[in-house]
Amino acid sequence: MKIRARALLAPITALLLAVPAAAAPAEHAHYRAELVAESREPAAGDTVTAAFHITLKDGWHIYGPNPGDTGYAPAATWTAPAGVTEGELRHPPTKRLVLSGLVSNVHEGDVVLLQDLHLPKGLAAGTALPLRVNLDLLVCSEGSCVPDPVDLELPLTIGTGTPDPEQAALFAKARAAIAPPAATKLPPAPAAAAFDLATYALAFGAALLGGLILNLMPCVFPILSLKAMALARSGGSAAHARSEALGYSAGVIGTVLALGGALLVLRGAGSAAGWAFQLQNPTVVAGLLLLVSAIALNMAGLFELPSLSVSGKPGSGFTGSLATGALAAFIATPCTGPFMAGALGAALVMPPLAALGVFAGLGLGMALPFLLLGFWAPARRLIPRPGQWMVVLRHVLAVPMFATALGLAWLVGRQAGIGAMTTALGAVLLMGLALWWYGVRQRGGKHGLPALVLASTALPVIALGVVAAPAAATDAAVADSLGSQPFTESRLEALRREGHPVFVYLTADWCLTCKVNEATALDTPTVARAFAAGGVSVLRGDWTRQDPAISRFLKAHGRAGVPLYLWYPAHGDARELPQVLSTDLLAGLTRSS
Repeated sequence: MKIRARALLAPITALLLAVPAAAAPAEHAHYRAELVAESREPAAGDTVTAAFHITLKDGWHIYGPNPGDTGYAPAATWTAPAGVTEGELRHPPTKRLVLSGLVSNVHEGDVVLLQDLHLPKGLAAGTALPLRVNLDLLVCSEGSCVPDPVDLELPLTIGTGTPDPEQAALFAKARAAIAPPAATKLPPAPAAAAFDLATYALAFGAALLGGLILNLMPCVFPILSLKAMALARSGGSAAHARSEALGYSAGVIGTVLALGGALLVLRGAGSAAGWAFQLQNPTVVAGLLLLVSAIALNMAGLFELPSLSVSGKPGSGFTGSLATGALAAFIATPCTGPFMAGALGAALVMPPLAALGVFAGLGLGMALPFLLLGFWAPARRLIPRPGQWMVVLRHVLAVPMFATALGLAWLVGRQAGIGAMTTALGAVLLMGLALWWYGVRQRGGKHGLPALVLASTALPVIALGVVAAPAAATDAAVADSLGSQPFTESRLEALRREGHPVFVYLTADWCLTCKVNEATALDTPTVARAFAAGGVSVLRGDWTRQDPAISRFLKAHGRAGVPLYLWYPAHGDARELPQVLSTDLLAGLTRSS
């Protein structure tokens, strides 16, 4: 009887101890995901194939290994026992999706992704092999994109490597889709998307308007104003005015094209750089601090620059105007005003020549006011007659330049620490003393070369002090009236699953538009009360220094830089907010949801 009882219990015990080849499927708002293995009991030292079986709801898609103009491919991060390694994630053929002229390669409906897992040798039969994976997915519809990662488990047991018959059909079908038989003639790959002239025209027009608005920024407006006054004061011919206008325009457009071209090259090489990428480097910011400080000291009357002089002496012509335009364009890069975000985001997914055309439109917008002055005499006549007021105004315009220098010094401190900021300010002091000496020699009719040599020693001070400084932590939670938390895609998804309304804002310390919005709208009692009453969770992403996760999130939303403001109601799709915020707009979000 005991033997018979054991014989009867044996199959029941085997069933209880058997390890399933798949854990329970994960149900998310826009898809269902399940992880299965080709063998319940893979052999030690063998390779077992895992399948991510994803079923997307109608109207939603994920991206292929080459996502195209938008989005990013799924990424699997495994947690496994020592010795287990994984191969690449293999995809079935993608579908070509064209939205607003942007081409993406996507999966829709029922999708199976395969990945090989290589097991270590020497594992005894019956050894448990618990595997866990985080699959990072960007799930999109035509109007919304949601970073929606999923955690899955795959509990296995070391055995003989016998395939699971229940999963045979799934794996056979997936392999056939991923690697069609050699005899099958594949259709030719689809041609690149036809150039969408309407999309390009819209992006070019937005860039033109954005560049025009940049002239009102505090670091650009003084330079433009002084240049206009210098042109009026010089009293040159119409040909001279046109030459100055063309030189300034060439400097502005050429610099914007150079920055845009560098950005395209970096992104083509796999970097996640965005607009104003150079300002994520504290050494570049410190160099810009020296440059802006020198301009401020010039405007304060410490020394003269021919191309910005209002003394009545002849200007430096085309070459001086070229340098002035390049300077104005370079120091304008921290600013992202209205119209610019969409235009630059579109440029980064266009063919290179079209993208450069959009960047040229941005530069042309910046140059338009001075072009108007140079080529239209009635516009020059609108400038008041020369007089002492020009000198006074020049000194007044030095104030916003000094304020810009102060902001850049603060930014160096935020990026590289107080030691680097002190070094940078020391270099400014050294340069200031040298430029004062230059001005004294200039007014005495002497050669200023010795003073300029002394001024140039500020550059190695910057190089030695700022480059060597350790990076400062800028990604910690910021104490603000909204109680914001650091942004991560996983935290966003967790809050969404819990049914919280979420406000996401991506910012940077060098972004002037971001800081204005934070001071005038975000960090106000009205918005704080409205968000608290509505139970809104606030996530803040800091892009002051390069952050690949934020860069990827920006790309997924078609943006080249910050700011980016997103509102996720408790139920419904995300809504992108304008780049210029108001308290009424933000407070009204909770009422509308």
